[in-house]
Formats: sequence, C-alpha cells, structure tokens
Amino acid sequence: MRHVVAGELKTKSSKNLFKKLNEHSKDLGLKQERIAKQHDSLMEEFTELRHFKNNMDDSPDREQRIEKKLRESILKQIKEIEEEDRERKSPKNRGIER
Repeated sequence: MRHVVAGELKTKSSKNLFKKLNEHSKDLGLKQERIAKQHDSLMEEFTELRHFKNNMDDSPDREQRIEKKLRESILKQIKEIEEEDRERKSPKNRGIER
C-alpha cells in the first residue's frame, strides 16, 4: 500500500490515490466483517462444547467410568506381569540338543 501512495504522490493524481485508498479500505472492512463472523461462530461453538464438557463432568456416571477404567488397567498390568513371568520361567533353548 505504501508503494501505491508513494507512486500516486509522485504523479500528483489525488483522485486515483483516494480511489485506491477507498477500495483498500472497503476490502479491509469486508475482511474484518468476515473475521468477526468467524469469531462469533467459533465462540458459540466453544461455549456449546464447554457446556457439554461441564455436563459430562457433572454426570453421576463419570465416577463409575473412571473406576471401570482403573480396574481394567490394573487387570491389564496383572496380565502383562503374568506373561513376563511365564516367559522368564520357560526354557529358552528347548529346541537345541546338547
């Protein structure tokens, strides 16, 4: 934009300068409106998601789900330890004759 202004000042054509400045100003206004609309829609979506999250956190079912996940993870750890013990106890060189 600076180059446009400098070029128009050199030619001393103020009509063209103001015409270009007005066009640029209109373009910026349109961009600003579009960004404001996007911002508003994103804020609406954000508040909906926040309410949804709060409802999920407040649900009585939440504690049961967390407890179930903990039980499942403990059972998974026990199974992994049992598998490691079985691998350690099994002879590794069964197929090799001496």
